[in-house]
Amino acid sequence: MLISILMTCTLFTATPKEMTLDEKVGQLLMVHFQGENANEAAADLINNAHVGAIIYYRWSNGLHNPGQVQALSSGLQQMASKTRLGIPLLIAADQEGGRVARFKEGFTQFPANMVLAATGDPNLVKQCALTTAQELMAVGVNMNLAPVVDVNNNPLNPLIGVRSYGSDPQTVVTHASKALEGYRQGGMLTSLKHFPGHGDVITDSHFDLPIVDKSRAQLDAMELLPFAALAPFADTIMTAHIMIPQLDPDHCATTSKTILNILRNDFGFQNPIITDSLVMEGILKLCQTPEEAAIASHLAGCDILLLGGKQLKDGDTKLELNVEDIKRIHQVLVKAVKDGRISEESINRSVERVLTLKRKIGVIHE
Repeated sequence: MLISILMTCTLFTATPKEMTLDEKVGQLLMVHFQGENANEAAADLINNAHVGAIIYYRWSNGLHNPGQVQALSSGLQQMASKTRLGIPLLIAADQEGGRVARFKEGFTQFPANMVLAATGDPNLVKQCALTTAQELMAVGVNMNLAPVVDVNNNPLNPLIGVRSYGSDPQTVVTHASKALEGYRQGGMLTSLKHFPGHGDVITDSHFDLPIVDKSRAQLDAMELLPFAALAPFADTIMTAHIMIPQLDPDHCATTSKTILNILRNDFGFQNPIITDSLVMEGILKLCQTPEEAAIASHLAGCDILLLGGKQLKDGDTKLELNVEDIKRIHQVLVKAVKDGRISEESINRSVERVLTLKRKIGVIHE
């Protein structure tokens, strides 16, 4: 079955010119749904919102064992293959190791990044990444939202901690580069996160908007250094919902064209930029609604809009986007294009980046 999933992911020939506006906007959405199999909710998202990517969570998709995950992935890709253009899905998850691991039963559990770095053996990081890639690809998960390249230079950081390879940027580069090698050898798509660096904060962006009051020179020497070094080897880069007032006093990084242009113009990164979840309070503090967050993120330069996860507002852990919410956001984005708020040219550029990314799926790099 693994072979059939990979073949499905390499046979499509669609281009933005062949796609309707609804299809193009859908390709830019990464969403979650409730279900342990490819059910009606998934079909609604794939067929009516034309979503291009699914993200798995244990609380929404079970992820009980490899057999269940493989059947889920296969069913979703079969649904995608029956759409008008047959474009395969990105199927993503956060399998960083340590406490951030969506797949547990039947999958190898690796230590957190900081623990691996403490061994002093970067090749061990590569082997862990390769094994992770092989296990996830075998169950149809083709994109790992990893590795974390935040420099954990603030010991009071509530979000990163041991998810980082360390407090020294060169240590992060040394080990994360090996992780990228391992994932690439296993044919898995990757995502450096969280740009421009979530390490020196004392606020969790799930709950509030962190502020990093540093100059560009200070950032270049610390937070930005891993991204500058590793961007040429990354399939995607994920943004952080943080404020850096010395770079942009009005927007968080996810919605700041000024900050994202560091990736595009200074680092030469032309692959997709993916947002962190647009239901996090860090971005909703400024954008108010996921719809406005999606529009602002695309206008700033983000290509893939992550609508997965729960909205952790006022301590409520039950709020999440449902199928109707996602379909509404999809149509709000379509209308924004029709009204001229978003240019169709920018949508086309993002779609082309996403399609190019999808054509990499399952390609083994020795």
